[in-house]
Amino acid sequence: MARLRFVVLLFCSSLVSALHASDPCYDHQSATYRAKFKPTSCEADCTVTPFFSPDHSVDTYVSLIDSATESVDIYTPDFESWSGCTSHKGDCGGQCIGCTLEAQRNEEFPVFAAALNAKVQRNVKVRVLLNDFYVPTCEGKITPLDWFTLNGIEVRLYTTTTFMHAKVVVVDQGKKTSISSINFSRTSFTRNREAGVVVEDCSCAAIDLVQDVFEADWNQAAQYTVNNTYTKSEMAYITNKSFIPYRVLTPPVVKGAFVTSLKSYRGVRVKDIYTAPDYARETFFSKLESVQSSMQVMIYQITDQVICNETLKLWKKGVNITLLVAGYLVSYSDYELAKECYDKLYDGGMNGRIRKEYSKFEFAHEKVWIVDDTTVNLSTGNWSPSDFPVGTTEFKPYKTSHASSFRDFIISMEGPEIVKAFKTVFDGDWKMGTEWTN
Repeated sequence: MARLRFVVLLFCSSLVSALHASDPCYDHQSATYRAKFKPTSCEADCTVTPFFSPDHSVDTYVSLIDSATESVDIYTPDFESWSGCTSHKGDCGGQCIGCTLEAQRNEEFPVFAAALNAKVQRNVKVRVLLNDFYVPTCEGKITPLDWFTLNGIEVRLYTTTTFMHAKVVVVDQGKKTSISSINFSRTSFTRNREAGVVVEDCSCAAIDLVQDVFEADWNQAAQYTVNNTYTKSEMAYITNKSFIPYRVLTPPVVKGAFVTSLKSYRGVRVKDIYTAPDYARETFFSKLESVQSSMQVMIYQITDQVICNETLKLWKKGVNITLLVAGYLVSYSDYELAKECYDKLYDGGMNGRIRKEYSKFEFAHEKVWIVDDTTVNLSTGNWSPSDFPVGTTEFKPYKTSHASSFRDFIISMEGPEIVKAFKTVFDGDWKMGTEWTN
């Protein structure tokens, strides 16, 4: 009998449960956020490369950053060391992190090396925007963000809304743009099922929107500061300009899992892109209500009960829905809400239409829904109240509203080849899944 399981792990999702007894320590929003960015249509034919963890996320990210000639802008909730240089206990605050200079220079996370090589070897402007978890560097130690800063990579800390949940990389002002579910953690790259796309050859306002949102959040963000000082010899070691080799580029193997391929598709119609929280909830529901015949959903969690109810309404109207969800969740409150939703759908007639992702994945963390066999929607956020917050234009700080609003992005794409690519992964994972029962 399949059950949703609650897992206690130090992982990005454990930090961002939608429900908090008090203002979460990563929240640095001090003023009401007023929406600036409306959903932007594209209607342009572009080249799109879908990629999936654990098979091709590492090589895709390294190739993407390596292709940069002018700039790399990175949205990531956090930047985890694969060499133990960011390990700490608890959610955030109350401890320090870091490792030796030698350990950090030999960092195993390939994106660390790719970003540094872009800056140091090619003089590419690299900016990283992420959340502040109030975790300083231990005395005598160093972290990836310290290393970046000391080598001229700009790092800032997000303050626009409650939490920056986007996983986006913009290369050369939109020449290439990646939108995905992938956190910068070893788990996300090597042990999870994750999904993303790289969009290129795509000149339209929707691609410009991603860069525009980044610039607005960047301008409002706080400057990251290095809290240690280093000797002259240590600084010479840290800022050594030699090429840093990439590590762990061989795709990992999750035994028994469906293995995805890596292929680019030309002529994919990018319909639109929108960002949360700006007008995101009304846009999402407008699209959901327009579903006609079918919807295949592969997602980490559905914890928004209104979205759950609308999904059930679609099913009862005759829409053919199949739902592939994570079998393991980090947050207990999210676990309870997700179980409430899936039990409701099961009891409403969707028994046999819901499966848990393959159990050998650490987490099934993708956020994709395929509509009417014509449109692929991919999001950096889940179907949760924090990712599609109530409201249209104003989002107050958590300390006064007790409601979280996350920065996320959603892209919609059309075309038989891109739909087939995602359906192939859905079908492959569905066969390996376990039927949901309540």
